[in-house]
Amino acid sequence: MNHLAETIKRPTRPFLNLITKRCALTILTTGLMGVSISAKAGGGDYCGSNFSLDNRTYNECQINFPILDTGNDTQTNLYLLLADKGLIHFDEPNTHDSDSYRAYDFPLTLSTLRQMAVNEVKNPDQNFLKQSEKSHYAEYCNSFHTGEEALKDALKIDTQLTSKERLQLMQFRQAIRSECTDSFGHDTSSAKNTSTFPLKWSVNAQPYADYIMATQLFYLGEKSDFDSAHNLYSALIDLKTGDNAGLAWLVDTANYMLIRTGINRVYQHGMGDYRYKSETVDPRLFASTQKAINTYLSHFKNGHYTASARGLQRRLYWLAGQQDKLIDEIEWQIDHTNSLLFNLDSRLLPEEIEQRVFFASFDELIDINKLNGPILLTSFALYRLRPADSLNAPKPLTLTELERLKPKFKNRMDLYQYLIATYYFVQEKNPKLAIKYLPTTLPTGEMSYSRFSQYVLKAKALQQISRVDEANAIWDRLHQLPTQPFQDTVTELALALQADQTNDYSKLFGNNATVQSQNLKMRVIKYSADPTLLKNIANNHSSTDTIGAEARYALLAKSLIHGQYSDYLTYQQSYLPKNAQKYLGFDSEDEALKYLPAFSEFNWQGKKVSPSINCQDLTKTVTRLSQNPKDRLQTLCMAEFMDDTTINYYLEDYDQSYHSSDQSDSGYRYPYLGDIPSRFEGQALNRLDIYQSIFNSNRDDELSAYALHRAIGCFASSGSNHCSDENVDMSVRKAWFKRLKSDFKNTSWAKNQKYYW
Repeated sequence: MNHLAETIKRPTRPFLNLITKRCALTILTTGLMGVSISAKAGGGDYCGSNFSLDNRTYNECQINFPILDTGNDTQTNLYLLLADKGLIHFDEPNTHDSDSYRAYDFPLTLSTLRQMAVNEVKNPDQNFLKQSEKSHYAEYCNSFHTGEEALKDALKIDTQLTSKERLQLMQFRQAIRSECTDSFGHDTSSAKNTSTFPLKWSVNAQPYADYIMATQLFYLGEKSDFDSAHNLYSALIDLKTGDNAGLAWLVDTANYMLIRTGINRVYQHGMGDYRYKSETVDPRLFASTQKAINTYLSHFKNGHYTASARGLQRRLYWLAGQQDKLIDEIEWQIDHTNSLLFNLDSRLLPEEIEQRVFFASFDELIDINKLNGPILLTSFALYRLRPADSLNAPKPLTLTELERLKPKFKNRMDLYQYLIATYYFVQEKNPKLAIKYLPTTLPTGEMSYSRFSQYVLKAKALQQISRVDEANAIWDRLHQLPTQPFQDTVTELALALQADQTNDYSKLFGNNATVQSQNLKMRVIKYSADPTLLKNIANNHSSTDTIGAEARYALLAKSLIHGQYSDYLTYQQSYLPKNAQKYLGFDSEDEALKYLPAFSEFNWQGKKVSPSINCQDLTKTVTRLSQNPKDRLQTLCMAEFMDDTTINYYLEDYDQSYHSSDQSDSGYRYPYLGDIPSRFEGQALNRLDIYQSIFNSNRDDELSAYALHRAIGCFASSGSNHCSDENVDMSVRKAWFKRLKSDFKNTSWAKNQKYYW
């Protein structure tokens, strides 16, 4: 590609021959897009919910809390801080409806936060740059289509044009091509209008025609020729406009488009095989683009594109590697929301800060001392305070480093105190000392996210040092106060955890319930509730209500799982829906039943395993087990029922298993909702135990052979046990295999058994 000086001197070629160059990523002007660094900062995909108040450690499938926390991704903390600043608010999803608990994660994911974020401060940026949910190319393609309308308006007010010229110019504009077809559903891939255009325009129409040709060159996507577009726009910036408002718009727009072409030219020159490298760009390109920005901002203080031009300044700082200036500009924007130069889309700002400031370098983090504003400082400091066992944990901040930052928090000492408290709580594992830096009084009034975070941290610290009553007083008070969106997920979780410890669930169920979260209620029903509570819930909710259906299913399933066969037969009469066969889960024909438990499983009709092993339906099987729980055939049939249905997996808790897999050990075990001893009597059954009880009975019969075959099959084909949580050594499985092959060699199960995994 030619240097800038050569490009400026080069004569303009005929329009149809100008389309010669390919752009690596012409879409740069849509926003600050870059390689995902979610594994480093946050924003990972959803893997499981977190029903513990422990959120210190970040992992790749993180569930965030609506508090400032080390376990949040950096964007989440930025969103909360921007909300406190008044730049955004959240449209909170209704997670209290009967079905909505399935639609939103608990407590919060970054995708939900992004989706619910709304700009509280409107900037004076123009409509053509408005973000579109339809396209990743919003700025680029929006301006292509809205620019057409702007040109139409300009032509109308230019009195020097004839009606025919206005029509021809608009037809010329409508005929140009763009890559924006897929984004907006407009077919611009080829000119639909068959009009012919003048080879030579009038002196009044020529500037508009040149502008349209430049626009064509700009919007050709991979074939965009930004150098030639730059030449055409440059020829228009000094037109004498007089009192011609149409030409005034044209000059304003041409000056602005010099900035956009400059940005694209810089990026085009710096884009290598894998990433952008500023050092490969001719410095004159940076200088000319900066000059275009300065010129526009000085000559068009109230121009159509003033805010956008100032916004493109941030982009140029990033492209030029001028990180200090980029940081200063972002922080200036945050603090100058009333300025005509304010141009933030605050919904997108957290991602920009994360990718272009915190983790702009592939090799090292930003030096925290380069940050000056409390919002950026707080978010990045929380990242630097993550425990050592967090995913890609950085070198943690020391107390000395934090103390050096204190002057920068002169107007937000509350945030500084919170960071010090977090340091002691997370890094030093000293909750007693952390409390000294947190509020001394009970919370009052509506809580900002930062204030709310202080009280949450204090309550957690009090719990760790066994001052549970004081912690509960904070939780109760926080729950009674007016809340910001999402804050009730934390307070309701705290109340649910209290209920787990006391077996008093009056705050979740009944007339005086204050906890509304369906997520929490469903989890309590599944893992924590005793039979009495489940019966009360079932009696007060219909079988087609989410809560009522779950309580009924829990009663039936857990009574079977725990071998309470007489209880099951009683519950079956009262709580199994009469039309249970229609409850097929997602396969239900009735839409109202699709999200309810599959009660049809309890209509299991039995199975014939062999001529001598014949299982009757579930009711008959359970009836006989209620009379003789050790009946080998009926016990085997129960295992067959468990294998044929999903009940075998009912109590598996993937959320807890994932969350507990990589949490740090601080010497304090955070309660996890539902992680309590079962309140159902009897040991929970599993298929492997059933099989072992059968073939260990010293009876060399067909039941023992089949049980051996099924026990070995529990480890097919990976060697992992999918019949229970028990880890059985391969030598034991080999012994089972040998016994099957020797003692029962004439059975079909022995003949067909080839592996023991």
